[in-house]
Amino acid sequence: MRTSYALIAFSVLMQAAAEAFLSGRISSGDSLRFSLLAFLGCTLLFLTVNRVRRTKHGTSVRPSPGPGAWRLFAALNVASAVTFLGLYVALVWVPAAFAASLMAGIGPLAASTLARLAGETRPAAYWARSVGLFAASLVTAAAVQPSLLDTSSWQSGPAASAAGAVLALLAGVGATVLARLSRRLGELGTAPSVVMAHRFHLTYVLAALALTSHRLAEPPRLGWGVTALVAFVGVVIPLYALQVGAQRTAATVTMALLATQPGLAYLVQGALGSPLSVPGIVAVVLLLLVASAVARAEHSLPRDGTASPARRRQVQQVQPQGQPGQQGQQDQQVGQGRQGPQEGGAERRVEDGQPVSPWL
Repeated sequence: MRTSYALIAFSVLMQAAAEAFLSGRISSGDSLRFSLLAFLGCTLLFLTVNRVRRTKHGTSVRPSPGPGAWRLFAALNVASAVTFLGLYVALVWVPAAFAASLMAGIGPLAASTLARLAGETRPAAYWARSVGLFAASLVTAAAVQPSLLDTSSWQSGPAASAAGAVLALLAGVGATVLARLSRRLGELGTAPSVVMAHRFHLTYVLAALALTSHRLAEPPRLGWGVTALVAFVGVVIPLYALQVGAQRTAATVTMALLATQPGLAYLVQGALGSPLSVPGIVAVVLLLLVASAVARAEHSLPRDGTASPARRRQVQQVQPQGQPGQQGQQDQQVGQGRQGPQEGGAERRVEDGQPVSPWL
């Protein structure tokens, strides 16, 4: 579990650095070009990785999802497009600190809401902590970047700023859906590299189509080389780390950890030479404490060892039919609910008698 948390924290830091670099430097054309390079490159990279692994291990490694998993991957593609296109377009209209705070802060609330809609119970205290985390995210944004309080200093007008805020909130909801779907695919034993190879098809297609529209794509300000470098370092690498971590971690815990992104980005900027303020440091410490409390509370929720009938049917439809006697093992795995794979979620997958690394 510590490894999963470390991977998520690493991903948060890398993505925060990329967002801080892009904020104020990009046009909508840059945003769409960045999305195209990042997610098409990610897809091609992991398709190649899966093909190499398949060649190396013969037929023991399946380079694509199982037949019944395509429905989950279709939902994953929609959620990925909403999350990342929404975020990068929002950075054109609102400051990075504000967009990141809205996206990260709404995550735990969205995770609790989706869990409730799925029939999972949440204590009232957890809802209160989620609201507190959202408030702490906004306070942190205002403390580390006081200019946010003066909206007249923003590059866009009121209408565009409101649109950017809505996109950032939608991105946060999309990120929550991604966390839940990633957890579900992890429970089904889908390799993270397979997920990374097939989750961004809709994102790069929409980015490419939008680039052809003069109304949507303003002239780019960054060169192809800089855009490609930031895309690889700020998206491809951290998203793979996040994918591995999210497949081993409950969605609500993942979103609580992601909510620390604005604060951690501020501390990293300070370590790199940017000035830090006392109110900013106090607000970041408060954010980290609240996020840690929410993560611990969610991690310590009691598990009753049962799964709903709908959950059982869903997993049975996705998982391939096994040998007689295997159904009991599947029921036991489903019954574990949000606990997922053992040993911190690092499930030991075996294909054709050969152990497969949970990292790939």
